[in-house]
Amino acid sequence: MPEKRKSAFIRATQEAQTGTAANISTNTVTPLQGETVAHSNLVTTPQREASTTPKKDKKVTLYLTQAQEDKLDGLEVEFYQRHKRKANRIEIIRYLIDQCDIDSLSGL
Repeated sequence: MPEKRKSAFIRATQEAQTGTAANISTNTVTPLQGETVAHSNLVTTPQREASTTPKKDKKVTLYLTQAQEDKLDGLEVEFYQRHKRKANRIEIIRYLIDQCDIDSLSGL
């Protein structure tokens, strides 16, 4: 079976360790027109302030008992029957969280 070819990374590492890579130029970038960069008339977009930046939703995993899942399904069906529009589970849960306050949690 023929011997495996060394990867470029291994070869470069070995050359650097043995010093045979001394002939490689350390400055490979050469200026094309001069030492300074000419000012361009590019229009940059202003950076958004932290207060106006919309926050991304955060993923939360929720485990429900069978009774809680059944109740949530029932709310979903009843909402459709009353309002003739669908509301999925996450909309119901988000609405309930938005309406909840500390007094609502007194039964915990």
